[in-house]
Amino acid sequence: EEIEVLNQVARHRPRSTLVMGIQQENRQIRELQQENKELRTSLEEHQSALELIMSKYREQVFRLLMASKRDDPAIVTQLREQHTN
Repeated sequence: EEIEVLNQVARHRPRSTLVMGIQQENRQIRELQQENKELRTSLEEHQSALELIMSKYREQVFRLLMASKRDDPAIVTQLREQHTN
């Protein structure tokens, strides 16, 4: 039923108008695909930067905790296990 309606609508338009519409849609799709690719690349770069920042942060926190808890070997062992995880 829906296909029949679409066919009837299409018959009332010249073929060149339909072709131009399809070409315009294809152009828009290609532009959106390119934008999507650029956004994905940007997201991956941001994720890598954030992973590096968080790694450095965890390392610094670990060092601070180790420096403040040198007298308690149980805490040092626990911190090392958490750091490796």
